[in-house]
Amino acid sequence: MRLIVLGAGSIVPTPYRFGSGHYVEAGEIKLLLDCGPGVLEKMRSLSLSPFKLTAVLLTHFHIDHVSDIFPLLKLRAFTPEGLPNRSPDELRIFGPRGLKRFLGTLIDNNEFFSYVKTLMRYESYTSLEEVEPWGVYEFGGVRLTSAPAKHDGGVAYRIDFGGVSLVYSGDTAYSEDLVKLAKGVDVLVHECSFPHERIVGQHVSEVELARIVAQVRPETVVVTHLYPIWEGEEHKLVSTLEQSYRCRVVVARNGTELTI
Repeated sequence: MRLIVLGAGSIVPTPYRFGSGHYVEAGEIKLLLDCGPGVLEKMRSLSLSPFKLTAVLLTHFHIDHVSDIFPLLKLRAFTPEGLPNRSPDELRIFGPRGLKRFLGTLIDNNEFFSYVKTLMRYESYTSLEEVEPWGVYEFGGVRLTSAPAKHDGGVAYRIDFGGVSLVYSGDTAYSEDLVKLAKGVDVLVHECSFPHERIVGQHVSEVELARIVAQVRPETVVVTHLYPIWEGEEHKLVSTLEQSYRCRVVVARNGTELTI
């Protein structure tokens, strides 16, 4: 399994991080975990083809996690040469409850974007799957498990393939469900939006993340969804996590890559 971080930041860009997006390759299966701003351009710059994506896993519907889903849906109606594709490969989109209403509101019932349905016929090459709490979905040797997150109805995902595993938190406050989902995982990709003294909203700081890491005991933790306040202070984050449990700590930037 291979992980490439496309977007390790927030909606506020920095030289190293912007938006949310993570690419996972598991054999022939190619997954996009969240689809925030700039993800398609980042894929292009890394020679990753959006035409070959098997599925997109959306954790929740905030702009910094979904804004490139609309260009992706339109793009799949074309060939890599930019010509109309008469038989696009199916793209599966997984997401929490409300996924169908979300896309319906922004495409089907929107006079400005409805052509993606009427002309591009996105429904003919897209399947939408609203995941259930603790739902399990299997395809291409991948076992995908979803669990509730604590962030505006969001979900977290676990990917098991070929004897290795990865959990992606999306945005969340501390969650016992996520700890349960991640127990025994090889790689934990978890948000850490703000330092403890500046925490805002339904997110975790380095203190909560250290608690999670100590409970989950992963081989590697990849820290993502970092706001600009962390720029230049990443060493404090690493120090706090290493004091809780001795594992490999990777503070992600756009382009960070791991082989699992």
